[in-house]
Amino acid sequence: MYDERIKERGKNYYINGLVKYCIKLGNKLYGKVVGSDIYNVEVDLKTLEGVCSCPYRYNCKHAYALILAYKNNDYVDGDSLFNELKKRDKEEIINILKNIVVNNYLWETFLEKESLGDKALKLIKLINYDKKAIYTFLSFLRNNVKNLSNKELLKIIKAMLDYDIYYYEEHYLEALELIINEILKRDDEDTIEELLKLYNKHKNELWLIEELLFY
Repeated sequence: MYDERIKERGKNYYINGLVKYCIKLGNKLYGKVVGSDIYNVEVDLKTLEGVCSCPYRYNCKHAYALILAYKNNDYVDGDSLFNELKKRDKEEIINILKNIVVNNYLWETFLEKESLGDKALKLIKLINYDKKAIYTFLSFLRNNVKNLSNKELLKIIKAMLDYDIYYYEEHYLEALELIINEILKRDDEDTIEELLKLYNKHKNELWLIEELLFY
């Protein structure tokens, strides 16, 4: 799972004190490891599979460094921490929680979560005020197009038309192609029918639909 090169690098990370902390909670390890950034790392103790916020993502040197911290008893027992918390009264727990939220700007935890579709629509609106936002929008689509519902994908196309994103021709076509290909891959008749209705209303701007559908 971890090749020798990864193990050696992970060992160096651990020896040099780059594991900020390692917490064992249930059958998982949670920690932060310093690299070119500070990465969030999670390791499943049953399989030793690691997930990391670094570009490597899985079974990386940061995850192995966390495993070494655990094996060397260099970790905090998270279960004990939470058991201790249970002994505190309600007001004390609320104050602890409030300090965590305020100090770490975690207010969104208490707010209604914004859907991926809503984020995409906000990015489209932003392009009118900041041209560079087109690159952020494209990056968002590349990373999230598979996670957007059919309804959200159709809404995004409509918004791209409403906000004249087709003036950014090269970027507009890339975004449109990502969305159309995802819709076609899912092969949902109702969604494809709605897509064709859109095409019939905006043939000049949505000519790519015909090309991808029939060629």
